[in-house]
Amino acid sequence: METIVSDLKGKSVLITGASTGIGAAVARAFAGAGCRIAIHYNASVNQAEEVAADVRFAGGEAFLVGGDFTSSAKAREVVTGAAEHFGGLDVLINNAGGLVKRVPVAEIDDEVFNAVLDLNVRSLVAACSAAVPFMRKAGHGNIINVTSIGARHGGGAGAVL
Repeated sequence: METIVSDLKGKSVLITGASTGIGAAVARAFAGAGCRIAIHYNASVNQAEEVAADVRFAGGEAFLVGGDFTSSAKAREVVTGAAEHFGGLDVLINNAGGLVKRVPVAEIDDEVFNAVLDLNVRSLVAACSAAVPFMRKAGHGNIINVTSIGARHGGGAGAVL
């Protein structure tokens, strides 16, 4: 038995990193609550199309929006594109991110460190920055930031990232 959460019905939701894993599951769950879903993907367009098909099958609206979140500018474009498509943005779920590279602390350099920050921090801040004006205009909005076990335990023994 599927339960619809009535206060979410019709809400516009952007889920970054929604083509696979946790993001895809979140997109399907929000579709079940009657939301309009912007499904962000980077390289996994085929998987994103499968998630969109599932969202539509559940009776939801799906909008695909691609972009590499190692770029803050692209993160802003993705948020703006989703908000413009829906005529606003009610919920932003920052789920895009990942393990860039496991590097022992003695070998870390600025290139690797910046790549980790770009994907997992700067893009999140850029997405929030782009979403807030749409939410303020509407007088409401929610931002949910998803993290992983890596936030608690790091990248492994001897790793800084």
